[in-house]
Amino acid sequence: MKYGSVCSGIEAATVAWHPLGWQPQFFSEIEKFPCKVLQHHFPSVPNLGDMTKFKEWPDVGIDLLVGGTPCQAFSVAGLRQGLADPRGNLALVYLGVVDKYRPRWVVWENVPGVLSSSGGRDFGAFLGALGELGYQWATECLTLSTSEYPSAAAASSLSDILETGEVPQQYYLSARACQGVLNRAEKEADHFRPR
Repeated sequence: MKYGSVCSGIEAATVAWHPLGWQPQFFSEIEKFPCKVLQHHFPSVPNLGDMTKFKEWPDVGIDLLVGGTPCQAFSVAGLRQGLADPRGNLALVYLGVVDKYRPRWVVWENVPGVLSSSGGRDFGAFLGALGELGYQWATECLTLSTSEYPSAAAASSLSDILETGEVPQQYYLSARACQGVLNRAEKEADHFRPR
């Protein structure tokens, strides 16, 4: 499986897919630290940089495009300006990359708040554009639990969220979970710093 990655970060997808023999054809990342991590760990994979310049990118055959565009515009922890926020609008730029490369598979990741942003219209616009490009999608949405004891209650039907427009409490991080994330980041910071 050959794939391209946008909003690559430190490239979790490649870490997960490498044991399967999947091969990255390109990354797209602009933040300084993740770019150094990518260059260190994947020196033979080109980082095409700014995804808004995708029309200038070389033609490459890929089977799959993966990306998690910025979540701040959709997150319940943010201002929830959705696609009106330039960061949220990168979800539509992602669709432009899909249109350019026409992979067989598309994997787009974001926060649960994207489902209810603008009353569900933002996610509806994303899915509608994906449909216009000829793609189909799964209608069930599974989320990772932030609890120490995940349960089936952490899974929600997409229509459940879109119809109510409310974000269930299970999607909020508790103060304890937030502190745990910060503590782990502090403890492991040296391990991830570029050398």
